[in-house]
Amino acid sequence: MKKLCLFLITCFIILACNKEETKYGITNIFMPQAVNMSGGINANYTVPSGTDSSTYNYQLDEENKKINIILGVSRAGMQASEAFSVDIVTNTDTINQLLTNGILDTTTLLMPSSMYTLPTDIAVAGGKSEGTFNLSVDINQIKENQYAGKKLALAVSIRSKGKYEVAPSLATTIVIVNVDALVIGPSVNITAAYVKNAGLPFIAAEMSSGGRWGTLADWTANTAAKSHTGYGGFSSDAGGTMNLESGWGSPAIHNGKIYQTMTLPAGTYTFDVSNLNWQGTKDPAYIVIAPGKDTIPDYSNVSGNTEIYSTLFTAPKVTFALTEETKVTVGFVVDYIQDQQGFKINNVKLLNYPKHL
Repeated sequence: MKKLCLFLITCFIILACNKEETKYGITNIFMPQAVNMSGGINANYTVPSGTDSSTYNYQLDEENKKINIILGVSRAGMQASEAFSVDIVTNTDTINQLLTNGILDTTTLLMPSSMYTLPTDIAVAGGKSEGTFNLSVDINQIKENQYAGKKLALAVSIRSKGKYEVAPSLATTIVIVNVDALVIGPSVNITAAYVKNAGLPFIAAEMSSGGRWGTLADWTANTAAKSHTGYGGFSSDAGGTMNLESGWGSPAIHNGKIYQTMTLPAGTYTFDVSNLNWQGTKDPAYIVIAPGKDTIPDYSNVSGNTEIYSTLFTAPKVTFALTEETKVTVGFVVDYIQDQQGFKINNVKLLNYPKHL
């Protein structure tokens, strides 16, 4: 009996020891960026993310003119202590398929290979479970005009070198760089500090006897713009809008201008006229920024003028840069030939971008 008890106790101890030494879980490697933004819904990794330098998912290398987007690998499951490494590759077919299937929006382009560099592999030292590497993007290339308003996408994948398996569903990160958000950065509305009588509503300095048409306070309107019996630039519509309108019994407006001059410090800006009550221009009508000028040019001198910035009302935002404190005139110039056309603006905005590449 004693021998039987001793045998059972010995077996129990052996089994207990074996249970303590049993290791559960399958060790594999994955890319945290493939899951951490969407929670597993997709593998999209948008750049930039965060709101300040402590949460950005990139770092600037100003000396080498690079944007270093932070990527990485991690080991999950049984936490073995051995070193490991994986290869790093890209896959253009993945992005092209996402574009073809409409999964990525129409503003997205495949990031050209000339724009970026990646390491060919990453090694994680023994005793560590994760490591990081950079997708380095050339600042000068990403700032080229052809990429303004676009997103650039790149599929970055890891491949096992044999030590551990790579989790297939977390092996690829779809890096999506929002060019404007990265190059220009978050905007700050500085309208109140620099623009007088910016709207919502616009205020008239004087009104016609009919009570609808007026002349704007704090803005200059030339004679052509004052097409309603000597008044123009303002209408009482919608409580007070900036207005240049012809037809419906009103005369045509040829070389009509409305403008305002201010002094701005060095920086990058957008003059935003997108809050339109009505956009009914038929002939090209220009929104103009004229640095160093007291006025805006005549209508015939806008197109092709390299001394100014301009756009049409079909794309009513103008972004411009100043290298030093500069007098700037912002405004509008039209030449209405066709009948019954014009615009009504609810308000204008001036935006600044303190964080700018």
